[in-house]
Amino acid sequence: MITIQGFAKLCGCNTQTLRYYDRIGLLTPAKVDQWTGYRYYEEEQAVQFVKIKNLQQADFSIEEIRPLLKDDEAGLAEAFDRKIREKEQELEKIRNIRRSYLEETMMVEKMLKAMTGYVRGRLDNPVLWKEFGLDREGSTEVTARATELLADWLTACRNENEEISVSADGQQIDGMENIMDQLMNGSLDEAENFRLSRKSDEIEKDIPADAKTVFVREGWDHIHEWIDGIPDLGNGKEKFFLFRVRPDSPVSDHGFPTLVLAVMAARFNAMDGGMACKILLSDDGQNHFELRER
Repeated sequence: MITIQGFAKLCGCNTQTLRYYDRIGLLTPAKVDQWTGYRYYEEEQAVQFVKIKNLQQADFSIEEIRPLLKDDEAGLAEAFDRKIREKEQELEKIRNIRRSYLEETMMVEKMLKAMTGYVRGRLDNPVLWKEFGLDREGSTEVTARATELLADWLTACRNENEEISVSADGQQIDGMENIMDQLMNGSLDEAENFRLSRKSDEIEKDIPADAKTVFVREGWDHIHEWIDGIPDLGNGKEKFFLFRVRPDSPVSDHGFPTLVLAVMAARFNAMDGGMACKILLSDDGQNHFELRER
């Protein structure tokens, strides 16, 4: 037998490594003196050490190594071949990611530029800003929030591998590239009804039936008359802003949903929990608003 210090020199490692292997049950000393606690190894155990070291270097996990220590040379060779095939598949995946990375990055950047440009164009209406009692030039935070909302939404779509859809005047367009083409060539510039969705079946999604009404205003002329009365929106709940307005109301403008969400996010921290805005024409010639949550 040989002491742990001598065995460590024989194997070309340190005693801490041997103690670690002992602790996890990969390489147990042939003998441990019950009085001194000294560890002793058989010289032949150096072969086991070589197996463990090489398997670890080949990226085998500890749990993979345990059963392989009982295999013969043929079994170990087969295990190495399996690991090689596994690593080759991982390398091919990385190569594919490298090939697609630049193309995907450029596409997303173009998409974000096109979408934010479109949204800012929808917001470039001073009448809408007056509805909130805001000065367009002095409301940088609201514009920034609108861009942030859109950027977060697009990033979530990409991260969750979901294709976005657009409904524009009844026409549905699916896929980021297709939407980008429509935006870049100006095909959607005159759309009066423009709605984004992460899934095509959400395009016409209504306000959930279990959403509870928490704030109501009836018969108003301008939003700035009542907006300060809105309760705290930073409660983590999903918010739904429902407007039923006269046909001549600026709120019926197709850029309004984006603006109202940006204003609510900027003034009331409503991004927490998610938001949605829906606008309908009223049937009584009056303006109505409901805030619902769930």
